[in-house]
Amino acid sequence: MSHLHTGSDIGCRNCGTSAPQNYCPACGQETALHPPTLREFVHEFVGHYVALEGALWRTLAMLLGRPGRLTREYLAGRRRRYVLPLRMFLTASFLFFVALKLLPSSLDEATPSDIRTVTPAAPAPGAGASSPEPALKIVRPVDCGGAGEPACAAVEGFVNNVGTRFNADPLGFVKRKRSQLVGAAPYAAFLLLPVFAGIVALAYRSRRMTYGEHVVFSLHLHSFWFIALLLIALLPRAVGEVIWWLIPLYATWAMHAVYRGRWGPTLLRAAFVSVAYGVTLLLASLALLLGLLAMA
Repeated sequence: MSHLHTGSDIGCRNCGTSAPQNYCPACGQETALHPPTLREFVHEFVGHYVALEGALWRTLAMLLGRPGRLTREYLAGRRRRYVLPLRMFLTASFLFFVALKLLPSSLDEATPSDIRTVTPAAPAPGAGASSPEPALKIVRPVDCGGAGEPACAAVEGFVNNVGTRFNADPLGFVKRKRSQLVGAAPYAAFLLLPVFAGIVALAYRSRRMTYGEHVVFSLHLHSFWFIALLLIALLPRAVGEVIWWLIPLYATWAMHAVYRGRWGPTLLRAAFVSVAYGVTLLLASLALLLGLLAMA
């Protein structure tokens, strides 16, 4: 089997156009083709998905060391030398969630005895043996008391269903829900990003800026957050605590660098964005948690 086909042999393999050169003049595909090697697969993954190119180091240096400057560079049209905002966001979030999945958890070494249990009180004297109480019941059933209200009945059914599954295998239930949470979190983060951009746009509604410009700022800021969270997970606890304090300072500084203006209004806008996005994250987390609990 021949391992090399050129355009002069058979033309472009993609569109069939005669292509005597290294690239097809019609579709741009390479004409010198051969079975891909493992090295080429790794290079393509690293170079195009993880964005580990020369531009990455310039991008990281500016993203981490000069808050907001990367966004200003992009909006000013200086884009070729840096990793594009969406790719940077996908790279940072990908690395964070992979690390979150691979890093050891206290649940990995836990045993059923590590789960706090609640043993029901002993039956009253004279109680019959026809309705024995289970020896272990961590989550107590909920009873609406026959109220008959649809909302109460729905809550009762939901809680009792979750409680039954949890009581059957507490440790397995917790591990399974943690795995589902780690799997769903990247999608939730991606969906929440345009919401954050909308909150920033609302805070700066007096500025003549398009929604897309706020999205660029949001992509860069979330990229920093994911990198910061990754460092917190990997570095010693004392260093992680310092990074936690730097996160809100960085966000405020980046907002001032991108949107300019006086520090007083910037601080007020940063506080508004923090509270609004915090409430959004809380509600989204609650919805995600309830959805995961409802799953098998």
